[in-house]
Amino acid sequence: MPESVIEVARRSLHELVGERWRAFGRAADLLWLGFGASRDVIDHSGESRQVSDYAVHVQCPWRVLDGDQLVTGSSDIYSDVQGVNRFDARAARLTAYLADKPVVVTSTQVTAWGDLTISFSDGLRIEALRTGSVRHEEWRFFRPYLEHDHVVVFEEPGES
Repeated sequence: MPESVIEVARRSLHELVGERWRAFGRAADLLWLGFGASRDVIDHSGESRQVSDYAVHVQCPWRVLDGDQLVTGSSDIYSDVQGVNRFDARAARLTAYLADKPVVVTSTQVTAWGDLTISFSDGLRIEALRTGSVRHEEWRFFRPYLEHDHVVVFEEPGES
C-alpha cells in the first residue's frame, strides 16, 4: 500500500531535525523558510544566489511563537504601522537574530489534517494551520535547485 502524503511529509520533514534555521521571509503572502547549510546556485534567470539546503513554503495561515508569545503571523503581512509592513519589520529582526544565533530544528510534527509544527532549540516554533475543507496546497517541503521531489500537503504521491 503506498504511503499517504501525510506519511511522506512526516518522514521527509524528519530530515530537518538538527539543521540550522537560516532564512525567513515572504514572496507576496507566501512564507518561505530555509534550513541547513547555505549554497550557491544559478537561478532561473541565470543569476548567482544563495539558497538553503532545505526549504518550506507556506500558503496557509501560520504563526511564529516564542513560548506563549506570538512573534508574528500571516495576518501581519496585511498590517502596516506608520507606513512599515508589520511582517517585514518583524522578519528583519528575526533574520538578524537567526544570523547571530545558531537556532536548530529539534522536532517536526504533521497532524492527520496537514497542520505543521516545527520546533527549535531556543523555544521558538512555527505552526502552519490548515483551515479549509478543500484539499489544495497548504505548504511544501523541498530541496531548492535539486532534482528531488517536492512534498506537497495536499497532493497525494503520484499526483501531478
